[in-house]
Amino acid sequence: MVAVVQPSTQDVPTAAAVRPKVMREFRKHSGSVLGGFFGAAAFDEVALVPVAAAVDRTGRFAANFADRGVRSGFSAFLAIWGDAQDRVAESDRLKMLHRDVRGQGSGDFADVRYSALDPKLWNWIAVSGIFLVLNSFTPCTGIVPTDAERDAAYLQLLDAFRGLELPGKNAKLPATYAEAAEYYDTMVRTELSANPFLRRVTADLTRLPLPTLLLPPPVRRALTPPWLLLRPIAGRVVKVCSFGILHPGIREMTGFDWQARHDREFELYTRLLQLAWRVLPDRLLLIPLARNRIEYEKLVHLHRSVALESFAPPPGCPAG
Repeated sequence: MVAVVQPSTQDVPTAAAVRPKVMREFRKHSGSVLGGFFGAAAFDEVALVPVAAAVDRTGRFAANFADRGVRSGFSAFLAIWGDAQDRVAESDRLKMLHRDVRGQGSGDFADVRYSALDPKLWNWIAVSGIFLVLNSFTPCTGIVPTDAERDAAYLQLLDAFRGLELPGKNAKLPATYAEAAEYYDTMVRTELSANPFLRRVTADLTRLPLPTLLLPPPVRRALTPPWLLLRPIAGRVVKVCSFGILHPGIREMTGFDWQARHDREFELYTRLLQLAWRVLPDRLLLIPLARNRIEYEKLVHLHRSVALESFAPPPGCPAG
């Protein structure tokens, strides 16, 4: 199993310990479709009972939790790969829409009050997303970062999600990887707990619905019969990959009985993902927004590569 959320021994990245190639690969990973295999690691969010109460009350997860995953993923990709203006617009949109997510739960959560813009809930969800990307990096790519590279990767994601921070000194996201890891472990020990919603979504992973988003109705109808046959296998792969990077304390809360055979299964799936990472072209590995951004940056570098270093006359020129 991958070691997760362990405090770094270095709070400040040093240039000597940060390999540019590793950081480039991490940035690519943050825009990779392979991260979807670890999407259920985000179930740590609903181990915080008020978050579970809020998500349960909306009903959208029960209706089609694949759609919710697509929306969350697209929003996160926009924060990581969008222009500065688009990042701010997306952050503002999320804050505005979450103003309405407040009240009291129902059913199992009838006595639970929640507010999405409570910094305790808001920051937990943000840190969960950051750690999902961080903890899936090595399983997806086979690259083991140094402590300094892990710190730098955290800061890269923190910069992308900075617009999500709520106002107020006590609402800031953890400033370093070490602080974030300590915060995460403290939340597991003191704030998170098993709950009916968490256990229900864990059990439902082998009944993954097809998303209604991005699939035209005729295509969705055509894909439904084979998907009903394949989804137990797909759900199993997602469950093992996701829970392989999930904090052991939260994994226990889900009710999933992780055994030694799951370690071997996790190793098999991640070796296949690492092979895909090495051999597949970017047009298959990356979401379009990330691929286009990287291509844009290559073109900018090409344009600048032909520029003069100085407009001054060259040495010995009569005009000098």
